[in-house]
Amino acid sequence: MLAAMFPGLAAAQDSAVAHTSTSNAEAADDAPHDSYGFWNGFFDSVNPYSADYGNKAATRGPADQLPDPQAQTQYLHYDSDNKRLRYASDIKKEELLDHDGDVGVSIAIAQFRPGAGENNLKASQLRIDTTQVHPFVDIITPLAWSAIASINPSKMGTVSLDQLGFKSPQAMQGTSKILLTRGTGKLAVNVSRAQAESMFMKALNIMLQGAKIAAPILTLPAISVPALSTFTEMMSYWEDRTRFVMSGNLTTAVATQQALNDPDREPTYMGLLSGDYLMVPQKHVEELAKALPNLDLMQGYLVAKDADPNLPLPQRAQSSVPGITYASMHVTVAPSDTDLSKPPIWANSSSGSSSSSSSSSSKKSSSSSSSGSKSSSGSSGSSGSSGSSKSQ
Repeated sequence: MLAAMFPGLAAAQDSAVAHTSTSNAEAADDAPHDSYGFWNGFFDSVNPYSADYGNKAATRGPADQLPDPQAQTQYLHYDSDNKRLRYASDIKKEELLDHDGDVGVSIAIAQFRPGAGENNLKASQLRIDTTQVHPFVDIITPLAWSAIASINPSKMGTVSLDQLGFKSPQAMQGTSKILLTRGTGKLAVNVSRAQAESMFMKALNIMLQGAKIAAPILTLPAISVPALSTFTEMMSYWEDRTRFVMSGNLTTAVATQQALNDPDREPTYMGLLSGDYLMVPQKHVEELAKALPNLDLMQGYLVAKDADPNLPLPQRAQSSVPGITYASMHVTVAPSDTDLSKPPIWANSSSGSSSSSSSSSSKKSSSSSSSGSKSSSGSSGSSGSSGSSKSQ
């Protein structure tokens, strides 16, 4: 893939140099955020090769690592029993799976709807990252799953699922076979717009062509965290400047009651249940909070409860909270038979087993010696040779 990319990237670089002055002007107005500044160190908390690995005190907050605090991604869960949206951090312990082990998770993007104020979302990217927190025991580093979809809204501001590409088999590879060891992991959803002339856009297009993917999506299923970190930093370096519509750091996601009780988990977390989730930028939270009592989440769309049911669903959604930008996804969580992050039973009792084995061997040896003595003694007696018996 890299061999195929380099000629195209070289040509893209020559083109980018020719547009340097124009691009710099565009960067200041339309791409105000430093992409590398955001993505560099994004995976440090789950990367064993980072100095901040597992360090709960080393958090990336809005003051330093988020490009715009007003773009910070907020996660809500749709409570289908009570027909209401609530923050994912408000999910109660008893709602989580009662399962002491690993869980299997699948994520499918349902919809993306830009608000009326987002009039410049052409050539944007919606990215979902999910990582393990606990690696497989002494085997490999934590694994991560990532999917990057291109967003190109129509003149009406709508985005179709087919255009997002999340209905394709390639998309499902990156989001449908996620294994969260010990029932916990980390999740992040980001929406950003890179410059049209950026190396990122050139590289992404070349990679899609090289992989012969028709849908505008790139998926990285089950890749190691250090590898994904390197890939992400490389791509963000090429992206250079961007504008974040939604920016979210990796957030701890807890899927089981046992994971919630883990004293080593991070204090900030979101509950992970089977059902629908909604992501909105921080700047739209207040407006959404006022409208929540009159909203339903239907097939990934926010729809007013009093909307005309005779209208098509997309039309009802377009007229509901038109100023709010949001994305929605459907999550499935199921217990797994695996238990890959815990040491096997024989490892926990290795010393005991050795002692027991040694004791057992001793007993067997003693028993064999005793049996051998008795047998030899009996043979000697039966042969009537006292000299032979003394010799033994």
